[in-house]
Amino acid sequence: MALRLNPTREAYREFYGRNTEQMPQLIADGRTPMSVAGLMQRRLDVRGSDKDVKASWMDNYFDLGDAIVYHPDGRVKVVLDSQTLREMTPESLRNGGALVLTEGVYESLQGEEFKKGKFGNTGNPMSKSDVKAHPVWKVLARDQALLNCYTDVIFSEYQARFAKDAKAKDLQLMGIYPGACGGKTPEMRAWSVYGLGRSFGALGWYGVGGGYGRLVGIAPEALSVPGKSIERIAVPAKKVLSVGQVLEETCQTSAYAPDQIKKLQNILDEQGYVITLR
Repeated sequence: MALRLNPTREAYREFYGRNTEQMPQLIADGRTPMSVAGLMQRRLDVRGSDKDVKASWMDNYFDLGDAIVYHPDGRVKVVLDSQTLREMTPESLRNGGALVLTEGVYESLQGEEFKKGKFGNTGNPMSKSDVKAHPVWKVLARDQALLNCYTDVIFSEYQARFAKDAKAKDLQLMGIYPGACGGKTPEMRAWSVYGLGRSFGALGWYGVGGGYGRLVGIAPEALSVPGKSIERIAVPAKKVLSVGQVLEETCQTSAYAPDQIKKLQNILDEQGYVITLR
């Protein structure tokens, strides 16, 4: 009988159910809760994977290890890789699905703080350019290159599946949907990100005690750097387009002459395109 010298261990494991019950199990298994940025990277990584694996990552919602914290005065903090979320249990004090914090804990949390009314466009899906410039997506993505790449891929995947006849410039996805403080003391919730069927929005109001939570625990050997969820930024390969395809993708008419393609090239080069005249 052959010796088993290496353990078989899933790099990514789903922990489905109440976050307050599943998080202790995730931590006890020696795993790190996936972050929003980690989910973005993973969705990029599985584009060429088995269709079932790709569908599992692209079509479903996930609760992440990044937190959104609401203060009664209207301030909001985005806390990445929240230790407070990692420490929650079924006994954690909650109010309406949110973890209840003290004033002192709120002030001590390290994260991007937004004053009341300064959270950017919320409650609605957005255009591709608005997503890439949104202050909350920028914080959650941690890297502009990742946000740009992820946004391009998500819009492309959605269009191919649900809006084949729509113009790319007319699509609106990836809205930010925050909640609010429901009590007189600060409250914390985990960010959740939807999949294809729900326009990939990021939600900040889901209850940590809800029965349909879905955390992902990452094995330490799957992380290139301890505590980090991103191993690399996946930059798409350059696309080669004909003049006709350029006109089609930029929603221009045939009245555009070839000598104007240079102007379009400057625009499309930022999106990873290479233009050829053929």
